Amino acid sequence: MLKGTYVEKQYYKVLQTFLVPILVRCKLRPNQVSALGFGLSVAAGLAFLVQPFWGGVLVLLAGLVDTLDGSLARSTGQARNAGAFLDSVLDRYSEFFIYLGIWGYFWRKGASEPVLSLLMLCILFGSLMVSYTRARAEGLGQKCLVGLLQRGERVILLGLGGIANPAFNKLSRLPFSASAEDAFLMVILFVLAVGTNLTALWRFWHVLKALYLESASEPAPGIKP
Repeated sequence: MLKGTYVEKQYYKVLQTFLVPILVRCKLRPNQVSALGFGLSVAAGLAFLVQPFWGGVLVLLAGLVDTLDGSLARSTGQARNAGAFLDSVLDRYSEFFIYLGIWGYFWRKGASEPVLSLLMLCILFGSLMVSYTRARAEGLGQKCLVGLLQRGERVILLGLGGIANPAFNKLSRLPFSASAEDAFLMVILFVLAVGTNLTALWRFWHVLKALYLESASEPAPGIKP
């Protein structure tokens, strides 16, 4: 949803102006920044296991660092396919550790294990398919930036969900809301489970339609254009 928009352009402009110069002065390389973002994601998963508030804070921080490696690479002329590949793979593992931490938190709180596991499986599969459909489309020469829950939006939802969860839990202590504890974070998870898969299906249909239109415009074999 934010990819390719004015908001994203202004966000990266801020990074280039204020944060990237700091990384350059520290003589950090893009791959080192990618590794730092991955480490913060693992820490976020561990934090979610204990206290979702700090998990949310670390998720947002990890998301910020994750956007810095590409900006640093472009600014310093170090953009390489190897670095992009490394970043993409680490992103997938980063999400896995974050969701694993959230699963552990709800498991400790006594949530229904079959329902919880199915929910997390849907989120993981949807997130993977969002990335896969884009990668496969770009491999076929098609742009694929459509959809509501790309990685940036998922990071924001998880971060805000973790940070806001304790505040909503205070409401669960009121007489009329005894069953509302962790309801906010659970709602965020349901949104991610549904939204990621809808985004993947949206991308699937978008790219499939574009490929069919492309093949329809090509001349039949043996016929000169």
